[in-house]
Amino acid sequence: MALTQSDISELILPGLKAEFSLAYRNELQTDLVGQIATVINTTQPIQRYALMDNAPMMREFIDERRASGLNLSTMNIVDKVFESTIAVDRRAMEDDQLDLIRLRVRDLANRVSHHRHQLVVELLSNGDSTIGYDGTALLSESHRIRNSDYSNLLNDPLTTSALKTATAMMMSIPDNEGVPLGVSPDTLLVGPNQMWNALEIVESPGVSSSSGIINVFQGRLQVVVSPFISGNNWFVLNTKRPMKAVILQQRSDVPVEFSALDQANGSESAFMRDRYYYGVRARYNVGPGLWQNVIGSKVTA
Repeated sequence: MALTQSDISELILPGLKAEFSLAYRNELQTDLVGQIATVINTTQPIQRYALMDNAPMMREFIDERRASGLNLSTMNIVDKVFESTIAVDRRAMEDDQLDLIRLRVRDLANRVSHHRHQLVVELLSNGDSTIGYDGTALLSESHRIRNSDYSNLLNDPLTTSALKTATAMMMSIPDNEGVPLGVSPDTLLVGPNQMWNALEIVESPGVSSSSGIINVFQGRLQVVVSPFISGNNWFVLNTKRPMKAVILQQRSDVPVEFSALDQANGSESAFMRDRYYYGVRARYNVGPGLWQNVIGSKVTA
C-alpha cells in the first residue's frame, strides 16, 4: 500500500521519542540538581521522612550497642504532576520540517531539567519560610540542639569576611550529642547579580599581589550561578554528604514520559485544528533536607 502524508506523524513518533530520551539523558549529565540536592526515588505519592537527623558518632564498643532512635519530628513530601506541551502545524510535517520539530522536542527535555533546578533553588531562596524536619524554618537563627540555639541564617553581603563567618558557622554546628559535625562548605551558590563578585572572591589567586597575600578560598569552593536567585542573596552548601540541604523526590515507577497526539485519522486536534501536539509529563517535588548543610544570607539591601 502506498505511503500517504497522513502516515508521516505515526512513522516519526518513535524517532521523536528516541530524540527526547537522548536529549534528556544528556541534560541529566550536566544537571545541577544532582550536585546541590539529594535525589530520592519513591513509588509513593506521599513520602514520609522520619529518619532525617544525623547518624550518631562512633563510640567505643564496651558493653552493647547504643542505637539512636528515630527523630520524633516527621516531614512529608507530596509529589506533583508537571507538564510541558508544544503544538506543531500539520503542514510542518507534510512539508518535511522535521529538523525544526526535533529541536523543539530536545527543548522539552531541557525544560524538565531546568524546572527541577528551579524548584530546588527556589526552596533554598524561600528557606526562611519553609519548615524543615526539626519544626523550624530551613534557614533560621534558632535551630535547637541540646538546649542551645544554632543559626544558619545571615543577612550579610557577599564578602570574604562573610564567607569566613559562614564557614565557621557551618563547621561549629554539633550533632545531637554535642559533638561538632565538622561539616565544611564546598559550594557557593549565587544569582546573576553576584556572579562576578563570587568568582573574584573564590577564584582570584590573591587578595593583594603586591603584598603576596594568598586567597584562602581559592580551590575550596565551587561557584554555581542560578538565574532563580534574586538580588544579592547567596548560599554556601555542603554537597558531599548523602543527605543534602534539599531533597528532590521523584517517582521511580512513573518515569518522565514523552507522548503525542498526532494521528491524522484519529486525532481531534488534527481534524479540528490541523495541529499535532507533543508533550512531556513528570511527577516530582522538592522538600527541605538537612539544615546543617546550608548557610544562607538573605541580603535585604
